[in-house]
Amino acid sequence: MLKLRSLRALAALTLLIWPIRASSLQIGLEVTPGKLEVSIPRGMTYNIPITIHNSGLNSTHVQATMVDFTVNQAGSYVFTKVGSRPNSLMKWASIRPREFNIQPNTSQQVQLTIQVPSNHALSGEYAGIVFFQTRPERKPGQTVAFSERIASKIYETIPNTVHIDGAIVRMASYANPLGRIYHVLFKNTGNAHVYLRGQLVVQTTAGKIVDHVAMPSNQLVERDGMRLMELQGKRLPPGEYEAIATIDYNGKTDTAGGIKFTVR
Repeated sequence: MLKLRSLRALAALTLLIWPIRASSLQIGLEVTPGKLEVSIPRGMTYNIPITIHNSGLNSTHVQATMVDFTVNQAGSYVFTKVGSRPNSLMKWASIRPREFNIQPNTSQQVQLTIQVPSNHALSGEYAGIVFFQTRPERKPGQTVAFSERIASKIYETIPNTVHIDGAIVRMASYANPLGRIYHVLFKNTGNAHVYLRGQLVVQTTAGKIVDHVAMPSNQLVERDGMRLMELQGKRLPPGEYEAIATIDYNGKTDTAGGIKFTVR
């Protein structure tokens, strides 16, 4: 493909069996920071304070768990055990305390310690998540137990080694009842996460633009990840067309790709 010039953290995940107002459960954990980006040289240790606040009406028991993660092509988070991903940050991490009781309207600070190895092969960005989850509780008159989970997402970079790059690696177009669907697959070829924004234009063989579709902004693509964008275009009369997608991922250049297709 050609180049052109140019979490409440992560959402507080309330584990419910069916929809119910969180306020009725008196749930109210908050975490600071919800997201943090730090730069740590090789061989150095860095301590990150994380604050958990209980804004609910009841005391609760909280346990911390560290995980690796990525974001799949559809944009959904995928959590895996520590050390399972090449860019695992939490394999160098420890946290204390790992569990604690927290009273209503009070805060608890925990310390996440990152010890980056003295390895000259390390480069780019490493990432992980710390979850803070309450013990499942069953309220009087309820038949199910509820738990709340919130997250702090941490990105760490090795100074002067970050490389931002990416490319559109595949495109496709096909008809649907509303018109045309366009698939644009972006691959992160750099060594840090990026956010995407862009557009797709459709033109005739004579160069006349007949459709313009904006891509959703701020789509996250993790290191070594890919993102598939499905864009709805309008119905086109029979003829020969070219669809051209352009994506800004905050690199030195935008990336673009095109496909030709026929409407019969």
